[in-house]
Amino acid sequence: MPNMFTKDGVLQFDYKAAELAPTEAAARAQLEKDLDALVALPDETRTFENTVLAYERAFERYGNALGMSGFLSYVSTDKNFRDAALALQMEMSQHMVDIATRRDVYRAIKAYADTKLTLEPDQALLLKDMMIGFKNSGMELSDKDLETFKNLNKEKAQYVIQFDKNVQEYKDYLDVTEEELSGMGADYISKLQKTEDGKYRITLDYPDYIPFMQNADSDAARKQLEFKYNRRGGADNVQLLEKTLTLRREIAHLLGYKTHADLKLENRMAKNPQRVFTFLKDLEKRLKPMAKKEDKTLLAYKNEKKGSKSRTILPYENAYWATKYKKENLDVDPEKIKEYFPSDVVISGMLDLFGNLFGITFEPVHIPVWHPDVKAFKVVNKSDGALVAYFYMDLYPREGKYKHAACFDLVGGQEKEDGTWQIPFVAIVANVNKPSKNTPSLLKHNEVTTLFHEFGHVLHNALTKARYSAQSGTSVSWDFVEAPSQMLERWAWHPEVLKKISKHYKTGEPLPDEMLQKMLAAKNYGSGGVYLRQNFFAQYDMTLHTAPKTLDSTKTYFDLTKKIRMLPLTKNTYPQASFGHIMGGYDAGYYGYLWSEVIAQDFFHEFEKNGVFNTDLGLKFRREILEKGGTVEETQMVQNFLGRSEEIGPFLKAIGLEESK
Repeated sequence: MPNMFTKDGVLQFDYKAAELAPTEAAARAQLEKDLDALVALPDETRTFENTVLAYERAFERYGNALGMSGFLSYVSTDKNFRDAALALQMEMSQHMVDIATRRDVYRAIKAYADTKLTLEPDQALLLKDMMIGFKNSGMELSDKDLETFKNLNKEKAQYVIQFDKNVQEYKDYLDVTEEELSGMGADYISKLQKTEDGKYRITLDYPDYIPFMQNADSDAARKQLEFKYNRRGGADNVQLLEKTLTLRREIAHLLGYKTHADLKLENRMAKNPQRVFTFLKDLEKRLKPMAKKEDKTLLAYKNEKKGSKSRTILPYENAYWATKYKKENLDVDPEKIKEYFPSDVVISGMLDLFGNLFGITFEPVHIPVWHPDVKAFKVVNKSDGALVAYFYMDLYPREGKYKHAACFDLVGGQEKEDGTWQIPFVAIVANVNKPSKNTPSLLKHNEVTTLFHEFGHVLHNALTKARYSAQSGTSVSWDFVEAPSQMLERWAWHPEVLKKISKHYKTGEPLPDEMLQKMLAAKNYGSGGVYLRQNFFAQYDMTLHTAPKTLDSTKTYFDLTKKIRMLPLTKNTYPQASFGHIMGGYDAGYYGYLWSEVIAQDFFHEFEKNGVFNTDLGLKFRREILEKGGTVEETQMVQNFLGRSEEIGPFLKAIGLEESK
C-alpha cells in the first residue's frame, strides 16, 4: 500500500483491498516498538516531548500508514474494498483495546505527570485529558478487572461496527405505479429507476424518501414507505443496541462511575447527567405549548381537506400535510424554491461569503480524488497568500456510499515531528440530487442549511492552529463541537445572503423578494415540534444511558415519544435500529445538538448586532473559536468571544418562542 501522501504532499486514494491487512500488521508492529521505546526511558529523563508527545505521535504514525482506508470504507465504489476496510476496522478496534490498556505505558506517562511540571496551557490540558483517558481505559483497575474491561470493550467494538454496517448496507424499497407518483415533480420522477414491470422504485435514501413523504398524494404508498423506513437496520440492530447498552453500563461500573452517562460527561461542558436533564426538561416545558398549538392547527387543516374527523396526525401524514399547509397558508413550496438554488451557485456563494468573513479564499485544484464527482479546493489566507488547507466535496448519492451529510477530518492540522506544519485535509460527504439531462443539481432550502452546517465543521478543521492532533480542529467537547456549524446555518436564513446564493436555473433571477419574505415568515413554522423532537432524541439517549438496567429500547422509544412529542408511532417499527448517533459517538451526547445550538445562536446574535458581514467580528471568531480547537476549555472560549457566558434568550427568540431579554 502506498504512503498516505504522494510526493507533492497531497492525499491519494488508489488503495487495493489486499494491501490493507499487511500494511496494518506492519504499522501495528511499529506502534508496539515505539511504545516499548517510550516505556524504556529512565523516569528521570522524561520530558513532555519524549513521553506525552511521543505517545501521541506513535499513534499518528500508525494512522498515517493506513492512509485513507477508514474514510474510503464510507465512500469507495468498490464493495470488496469497503468490506475489507470495515473488517479491518473491527480487527483494529480489538487490537486497540489491548494497546490502550498497556499498564507499562500508563505507568511511564503517570511517572511524568506526577512530577512538578511547568507546562504551557495547551500542554497541561492535553496531559489532563490524557490521564482521564487512561483512567477510562481501565488503568486504575486490578489485573482481573482490567481483563474483564478489555473483553467487554472488544465485544462492544464489534457491536458498534456491525450496527453501522447493517444501516449502511440495509436495502429495501417501494415500487410504485405512475398513479402513486401523483404530487411528485417531473425532475424527481425522471431520476427514479424503472422496474421491468413499468413501476418506479423509491429507495430509503434521503433524496428519494423525504420528497416522497412530503409530496406524494397516495396515503397508502406513504404509509408503506414510512413503515419500511423506520425498520432500517433490521431487528438485529435492536439487539446490538441493547447488548451495547448493557456493556456500557458494566464498563462504567467497573471504572467507578454510576452510569455510562456519568463517565461520558465528566470531561464535557455539562459535567453530569442531572444538569443535562434539567436543561432538557426546562426546554421541553417551554416547547410543549408551542408544539401542541402547531399540531392542533395541522390536524384541523387535514380534517378540513379530507372531510375526516381524525384525532391525531399519523406518522406517514405529518410531512405531507405540513408541506401542503405551508404551500397553501404560507405559500411556501420547497419544490419551487429549490429552482433558485442550483448547487453550483449555492456553493460558489457560500465559499465567497465565508471566505470574506474569515479571511480566506477557495481555489479549485486538480489533485487526486476518490470519485469523478468529487470537487477539490485549496484554502488560502487572504492576508499572506499562505496555503491553509485542502477541501473536498462529494455531494451525490451512489451505491454503498455513506447515507447522510457529514464532514470528515481526513488529516488534522498540527505541528509535525520536524517542526513544520501539517496542512489539514477536510471533506464534506452528502447526498443531494444529481444533475439530470434537463436540470442541474437543485437544493431544497433545508439542504442549503445542511451544507452551511457541514461547512462550519470544515472551517473548524481547516483553520485550526492547535499544535497537537488530540486538540486539532473539531477535537473539542462533544457538547460544543456543533456550535460553530450551527452558527453558520444562521447565514442561510439572512435575506442578503439568500439573494447572493440564489439564481433560478432557467432565468438566472435571484430569489424574488415576495418568495423570500414568505420563506422568512414561515421560518419558524413547526419549530415547536422540530425542537421537541430533538429534545425527545436527547432524552431518549440520556434515559437509556442513565438507567440502572438495560431498558427495552423499543418500548422506551414509543413511551417517550408519546410523553414528549405527543404523537403516535407506527406499530412494529423500531426507529432506533438506524439511530447511528446513539451507537457511534453521540452516546450520552445527543443533547449536545440543543446545548450547542443555544451557544451558536448567542454567537450569531453578536453578528446580528454588529453586522452579519462584519469581517472584524469574523476574524475574532476565527481567532477565538475556530483556530483554538481543543487548546482552551470550551466555557473559556465562549467567554473570550462573547465577553460573558452564553444565554438562552437569543435561541428562544430565534425559534419564535419568546422575546430575548
